[in-house]
Amino acid sequence: MQNRQHQTEAGASKLGELATLISDHATADGVQPTAVPALYLYRSFTLSEPVHTVYKPSLCLVAQGSKTVSLGNETLQYDLEHFLLVAVSLPITAQLLEASPERPHLALHIDLDLSLIASLITELGTPLEPPAEDRTGLSVGAVEPLLRGAVVRLVRLLETPQHIPFLAPLIMRELGYLLLSGPQGARLREMALTTGRTYRIVSAIEHLVQTYDRPLDVAKLAEEVHMSVSSFYHQFRAVTSMSPLQFQKTLRLQEARRLLLSRETDVTGAGFHVGYESPSQFSREYRRLFGAPPSRDVARL
Repeated sequence: MQNRQHQTEAGASKLGELATLISDHATADGVQPTAVPALYLYRSFTLSEPVHTVYKPSLCLVAQGSKTVSLGNETLQYDLEHFLLVAVSLPITAQLLEASPERPHLALHIDLDLSLIASLITELGTPLEPPAEDRTGLSVGAVEPLLRGAVVRLVRLLETPQHIPFLAPLIMRELGYLLLSGPQGARLREMALTTGRTYRIVSAIEHLVQTYDRPLDVAKLAEEVHMSVSSFYHQFRAVTSMSPLQFQKTLRLQEARRLLLSRETDVTGAGFHVGYESPSQFSREYRRLFGAPPSRDVARL
């Protein structure tokens, strides 16, 4: 009983320290890179519209507040006690549930190096859990004390930048091991291993992320990753909760919205830039995803 109480108090202390560290080093609203490679801090004083963006493979933690993320028809929530694991690049809709000037939303994400994960898998040998069918690339898990402690130590390196080149890689390796040996390990293992159907889908996803503005030939893409078209469709939807065409369409529209909000181009130019040949089709699909035509959506935001 006393041991459990001690662990609870230690966890609360680490959580408070993490919130303080993020508050000290996140000097402006929004996502901010840091001197620690792969570490990004986030602070927001206000709630916002749902944000549509592509998440790279990453570990995401909240130190103050809570957040939902949606992928296709799946919505997950994570908070102080739960982390979000993104095992493959995915177009996600995120929304803050708590944020105010008195109590800002404080969070971070750490990009995961899948080649490092793969090397750790080789060292670990036999998987700790058999792979599951239809496992998506997005999940929420409980933040264990060891994981939180490693994250706190990584963020704390911002206070001693001279140690970052030597200690950050060691902590990143520790985080990879903790994720692989935890309940989400099988999910991450599937995405990182360079063999099997799941990794072929990961390769196809990365190809689509890089070439979203080009015409999509699903049969050709399936052939390139050595899968039948029917198997490719099934596995792709299992990992992303979307069809390949829906995935590409979401990537296109998210980038078009970014271009419009940054005033880099007009509506017609944004549509052409992301691969639409028909302005009317672009406007129609934009409204379907974001709830309003491009011009009205941007004016509202």
